[in-house]
Amino acid sequence: MFVTNVERQEERKGTPANGSALDLLGKMERNQREYDETIAYALSLASAWSYADPQTLHDVMNSLGFENRCYAVTLSNDSVSVRTSASLLQHVDGSAAILCFRGTERATPINRLTDASVEPDRFHAWEAVQGGLYRSRMPMTRYIACRLKRAMKGQSVVDQKSELVSVDAPACSDATGEPLKHRLKALYITGHGLGGALAALAAAMIFQDKEHEGIRDVVRGVYTYGQPRIGNEIFARRCQDAYGRLLFRHIHANDVVPMFPPPSIGRFEQFGHELRSSAAGWVFSEQPARRADAAPFGSTVDVLAWIKQRLPLVRRLHLPFSSDDHAPHWYVSVSQRSLRLRRSELVLERG
Repeated sequence: MFVTNVERQEERKGTPANGSALDLLGKMERNQREYDETIAYALSLASAWSYADPQTLHDVMNSLGFENRCYAVTLSNDSVSVRTSASLLQHVDGSAAILCFRGTERATPINRLTDASVEPDRFHAWEAVQGGLYRSRMPMTRYIACRLKRAMKGQSVVDQKSELVSVDAPACSDATGEPLKHRLKALYITGHGLGGALAALAAAMIFQDKEHEGIRDVVRGVYTYGQPRIGNEIFARRCQDAYGRLLFRHIHANDVVPMFPPPSIGRFEQFGHELRSSAAGWVFSEQPARRADAAPFGSTVDVLAWIKQRLPLVRRLHLPFSSDDHAPHWYVSVSQRSLRLRRSELVLERG
């Protein structure tokens, strides 16, 4: 396990530089738990850049106008097939925060195992969730929950300005420095792929555990990208009742990941709002994503997608599933298109 604190203000080359035009912080604070294209675009970027190092993630969000300090934690335990990362980006005035979970790293076999480990585990009294997801999320709880509680008190989520904190840093070290201008008012939770599943599970913990009851009022939205199913029918129904109105699941084209786990593994169900990609950006869908038909489906998809991508003669074949459609940059691209269309509509309305 390692913990990283980032609080630099310089920007990196090649990152978006339209923060003043987006008014991201203002939209995050004013949003009344409704879907917002600007927030969706910003969180798609956060989810995509969570695969990079915390400094890069910090710089990208800073360039969007979300000036932040970033608390990042990575936990790894090969013996139980767990490797997961989360970043908590807190605006410098303390009013808003983004909790972002990293998805599967293709080169990391541990994450493959985590994705594939779907034997159910109990989620307190809320029935079964994917075992791999549950084991990934549980070790993170005390680290992230402590920092969120500090944010709720108007304290910084980082311990100090240095980039690296000792690997033995306690989960709940005392806050240092002057109190921030605001206490936390708006929290957004996000992630891509496995990270999206962990984001949904984190929200479930916030809305189920009495210990986190004070945080519930500041959760403004859970935006996931290419998220697989995370729990059985009972779990999904209870999550829908608790916070389903706040969950916005984005699915690009024929992304195969939201089709998992297959029925042969168990009856896992989706919940929340589903948005599908289109020429006009994201559109709400009443029809839930189709399911994978069998357990070895994922391997077949990877092979077919590889062949289609590299052989010109078969590129025109239409497949009902694609691992290539799961790439984070597609989600950023559709989110940007959706935002541009929305802004154009607003200009026409005002005209």
